[in-house]
Amino acid sequence: MKVAVAMSGGIDSSVAAILLKDQGYTVTGITARFLPHTEENDIIFNKHLHDAAGIAAALSIPHHVYDFSDDFKKLVIDPFCNEYIHGRTPNPCILCNHTIKFGLLLDAAEKIGCTMFATGHYALIKKFHDRYCISMGDDASRDQSYFLCRLTQQQIRKVLFPLGGLPKTRIREIACKRGVEIHNKPDSQEICFIPGDDYISFIEKNASEKPGPGNITDSTGKVLAKHAGIHRFTIGQRRGMGISAPEPLYVTGIDAAENRIIAGPRHELYVSGLETGDADNMKYVITDPVSALIKTRSTQKPFRGTVTGTGHSFKVVFDEPQTGISPGQTAVFYDAEGDIMGCGTIDLSIKA
Repeated sequence: MKVAVAMSGGIDSSVAAILLKDQGYTVTGITARFLPHTEENDIIFNKHLHDAAGIAAALSIPHHVYDFSDDFKKLVIDPFCNEYIHGRTPNPCILCNHTIKFGLLLDAAEKIGCTMFATGHYALIKKFHDRYCISMGDDASRDQSYFLCRLTQQQIRKVLFPLGGLPKTRIREIACKRGVEIHNKPDSQEICFIPGDDYISFIEKNASEKPGPGNITDSTGKVLAKHAGIHRFTIGQRRGMGISAPEPLYVTGIDAAENRIIAGPRHELYVSGLETGDADNMKYVITDPVSALIKTRSTQKPFRGTVTGTGHSFKVVFDEPQTGISPGQTAVFYDAEGDIMGCGTIDLSIKA
């Protein structure tokens, strides 16, 4: 069987290619450029390309290169900036996986005759009756299932995750044993298109609209201070408001319509539930209330709640009040087996 492996030049994708070739697959490496064409990005991409091409050559497998930088800007960067300047907190990696990596790149793999597509993600794929679902990887500290929650049934059917059952330590051992020179290469932790993880500067430079100043108020509407743009704030943030108060104040809300940041004491951060503005079902179609483990951020420890589906949205009631729930985030629902049941983009939170 022919399988295309998305090779970034990193350890994970390189070992994915090694494992699949050892298992008897006819492997082809494919490397895609996502970042816009700038001098700095060219240097970064060429280094990754050099590493990926070197691994492909060492494995004696074909290697193809694609440029999706224009698509990436249109489908990932622009929506990311637009969400932030409208007071929402998006996750661009989820959008990238759905539209670019398992969208355009998977399509490219099929065009060169590959029937399957593989990546170095730490996640598992399971079949449940006539449906497929993404499940948490065996190494909980490396699990990347959250970022894959938007994959469709058609996409999952064509995907392999050869690293899903392995710990990172084992991946480095394999790389070292097979003479992969990048076996000690550090993992990337930041959003790939934001230099230095400086969200504010990036958004101000790339957003189609320029965020303007406004008021910071308390929950009653009393003006406490001024802000330089709502894109500078996220729910739960404590620093950067410039307010002197007898107790610590946090960003408890963002009112984009009024260009207003709402600040308050920590107890005002707690919410008892949420509603989504859309609904993606994965393991099965959620209708009646179902108990779930919920994540609204990738590194978050799942918390319990009850999810009810309406067909076009989800309503979630938490077992215990939670903090850090922000519109724009993706709420992902897992069952007790670690399988993704579904997900949705948070539209509003329900105050405790």
